[in-house]
Amino acid sequence: MIINDVVFNYSLYDILIELQSQLRINGIQLLQTIRDTSKDIMVQCPYHSNGQERKPSAGIRKDDGVLHCFACGEVRSLPEVISHCFGYEEDMGKYGWKWLLKNFATISVEDRKGLPLDLSRDRTVKEDPEYVTEEELDSYRYVHPYMYKRKLTDEIIERFDIGYDKNTECITFPIHDINGNCLYIARRSVHTKFFSYPKDVKKPVYGLYQLKEYGIPDEIIICESMLDALTCWVYGKYAVALNGLGTDDQFEELRKFPCRKYIIATDMDKRGLNARPIIKQALRNKLVSEYFWDPNIAKDINDMSQEYFLNLDDHF
Repeated sequence: MIINDVVFNYSLYDILIELQSQLRINGIQLLQTIRDTSKDIMVQCPYHSNGQERKPSAGIRKDDGVLHCFACGEVRSLPEVISHCFGYEEDMGKYGWKWLLKNFATISVEDRKGLPLDLSRDRTVKEDPEYVTEEELDSYRYVHPYMYKRKLTDEIIERFDIGYDKNTECITFPIHDINGNCLYIARRSVHTKFFSYPKDVKKPVYGLYQLKEYGIPDEIIICESMLDALTCWVYGKYAVALNGLGTDDQFEELRKFPCRKYIIATDMDKRGLNARPIIKQALRNKLVSEYFWDPNIAKDINDMSQEYFLNLDDHF
């Protein structure tokens, strides 16, 4: 959901549940029914009948948080609704906006200090509007405690230029093409498990640029998510991420990349296992094996201890 150009990586339903809870704590009996539908969240309109109507008549759009009451015709932004519920009727949503930031987009971060690396990384971005600029990348170069919670190290943070966007409260992952041009920024909220990408972008194989610059290894692990791939690097293995289960373009990149062997390590759920024979067939010009593990011990590689990961056996 995007409000005032800020991405909130919580669902509208979760935001309204928290709002309902805080209203009740303050003795305010509004938004007592919150019902999820396909496009909207239905609530009792707080603008007529003192918010005490019997059935919900107002819908709040999931994509931008705009409320529209089908009974009284009131149309309001989510910050305005929040301000109204707390009694700040005339502040044009200022209190509601502060409430949203406080509860869903506020945390302290540190400036990221560059580390000397063996990898010679050219951060020069071509002067082309289709690429993310160095100026924008620099605006994200902060360290957030969530990075370490996900097992990242300072070296990996620096090598992959992982950052933090204060406005959206998301970890940022620059997505490069094979030549090092930053195509776009992927984000993951520090509060939820979901990644977000710009609309209608193609996903290159994440990590091929770093591997190309570092040196071509004998084998590369193929993961679903960037955090899984980065965990492999932390544990001393080279890996890439599909940011999903693979596309024809990604398989073409992997076929052309001068690596002899790939190890498939997609998740051990139904979708991840079903994708494995498809990936194998797509990479039939390579040596391809698989990692298997007990999903009761770890749902994915980022969930594994280093000892458990290094004891995995690959199977052809």
